[in-house]
Amino acid sequence: MDDSVKRQIPGPFIPESFCQVDRLEKYMHLGYTRVFPKGSIVLSQGMESNVIMYVQSGCLAVSMGADDGHNKFLFHIGTHSIGMATFLSEFHELQIYTIKNSTVCFFTVEQILKIFHEDEQVILDILQNALTKVYYFMTQARDLNYCRPSSRVFRLLYNLCLNEGKQVGGYYVIQTKLTQKAIGEITGTHYVTVCKLINILEKKGVLKKTKDTIYVYNLEKLKNMINEVLDY
Repeated sequence: MDDSVKRQIPGPFIPESFCQVDRLEKYMHLGYTRVFPKGSIVLSQGMESNVIMYVQSGCLAVSMGADDGHNKFLFHIGTHSIGMATFLSEFHELQIYTIKNSTVCFFTVEQILKIFHEDEQVILDILQNALTKVYYFMTQARDLNYCRPSSRVFRLLYNLCLNEGKQVGGYYVIQTKLTQKAIGEITGTHYVTVCKLINILEKKGVLKKTKDTIYVYNLEKLKNMINEVLDY
């Protein structure tokens, strides 16, 4: 793998869209395409599978069963990205469902191998997609073991501002529909704790969160609070 690929491996800090594999678009005639309405189950727990899913449009969510009977959200499969549900036996606990109206193309292992033979770049694109997912979950495991809930939430908001914030005058505007529940799922933090932490930031004048926008008024203070020990 060349240096340009290595530099890209860290990937996203939120599980919205990993490295895209849009070269599969021109091979959709080899697979099986299906349209799913929002809220449909694409892969249920225990359903045996041996395919690679390519999302032509829309967005899928991947979750895994937890001991308490609930499903824990893992990541999204966005437009032009893939989900590898290959070699899943009847004992797996994954569930994949649509959060938007979605068009999904399914490729068997044999079809993917045929594409690999014709287009080696697809191999690198799929490998890059897998590596960014591995790196994402490695960093998440590290943070869950070594970082306080406040550090995880504040770091997510800080990185979100650095990567997606637009400076307007003396503050930053982040256009995002990221809910407090979603922030909790991404950071492994209880929803109530996330609400308390957002309230602390708002009272300190660091930021303000609305339904689809986050206004960051003091980015440096947000950065410093990542390592603060808070009572909440």
